Amino acid sequence: MTRAKTKLTRREFLKASGASIGGFVLADPTLQSVGAELGRWGETIPWHRSNQIKTTYNYCDMCPWRCGIIVKNVNGRVYKIDGNPKDPKSRGMLCARGQAGVSFNYDPDRLKQPQIRAGARGEAKFKNVTWDDALDYAARQMLKIKEQYGPESIAFFGHTSGDFWFTDYLSQAWGSPNSAKPSVTMCTAPREEAALITFGRTLGNHEPVDWEQARVLTLIGTHIGEDARNTMMQDFASARVRGAQVIVVDPRFSSVASKADYWLPIKPGTDTALLLAWMNVLIAENLFDRAFVSKWTIGFERLAEHVKAFTPEWAARLTDLSADSIRETARALGRAHPQALIVPGRHVVWYGNDTQRMRAVYIVNALLGAYGRAGGMYFNKSPYLEEISHPPFAVASSAGG
Repeated sequence: MTRAKTKLTRREFLKASGASIGGFVLADPTLQSVGAELGRWGETIPWHRSNQIKTTYNYCDMCPWRCGIIVKNVNGRVYKIDGNPKDPKSRGMLCARGQAGVSFNYDPDRLKQPQIRAGARGEAKFKNVTWDDALDYAARQMLKIKEQYGPESIAFFGHTSGDFWFTDYLSQAWGSPNSAKPSVTMCTAPREEAALITFGRTLGNHEPVDWEQARVLTLIGTHIGEDARNTMMQDFASARVRGAQVIVVDPRFSSVASKADYWLPIKPGTDTALLLAWMNVLIAENLFDRAFVSKWTIGFERLAEHVKAFTPEWAARLTDLSADSIRETARALGRAHPQALIVPGRHVVWYGNDTQRMRAVYIVNALLGAYGRAGGMYFNKSPYLEEISHPPFAVASSAGG
């Protein structure tokens, strides 16, 4: 029998030695030199053995969701970030972006103070300045533009934490109605405006979906697991484990499509045709919530007449989906109502008909009786915060931008 030859590298030997010695370093100061020697070879004793661990509490600002976090640091340096189990958003877990907060904090290329261009535009030459110098410089340049072109010549764009001070208050005090937030103008504005038109109120952040009781969840262009928020990813995973059916409408076989019961690889730009065909099936086969529609909606007769011609066969020619798959998914929604809904997407600025497409989404949800019902969409209520006293705003956007 041939004996297998093993080769132990110096690095592997040092790792093994470090693991056995590391536990004794703090107990015996004479072994501190061993730790220093290991450091010369790039093998450091684990951070949690080097000194007292200090725990602090904060929220993550790697995205606008702002999950509650628990931060572990040693000697003033952060080594670990975890979700706070008592926070309703993180529930003790973080997404990849939140976990990356440590490396982001100590990235050598991270900007740590303001800079002002030191050369010609395009030369990429900048100099570090103090915050006072930067704010004074910005104020002088803004006043110069205001004097020459007027206050409306400056537009204000903001995003994430505290942006309302910039986009709402500063722009109004400055005298410019030109302010916007990319999260609205490039993401959710059609969704919010369509909600106002269709059922009289906006959705806001934290989409009000009853994930815990929904039986059928439909995602149209919503990539949970790739671009969704931490809480939504947890909710989706829990719903799937619980047995909720999932319909994914997406031309791409996304991560969430791989978890779906029905994947509809739709031709881009034809989503509204699919929604109209779903309405057709729900009404023609009496799969909609007739009592809910009768009590809480107006115009049903006009809608029913309007969608008569929009059959699954009609939609199949436009969407590149089979009529059978369109009919089957509509029936899955109808059989589960009111515990079935289309989850309102977050990034819905797509093709130019976005507001009308989102109105179609909300109408399907109304046919399913999903509003204010268990397993559908709940009506959330923000905590009352007294508005800061200020002169009347010149303009205000209903979509939040």
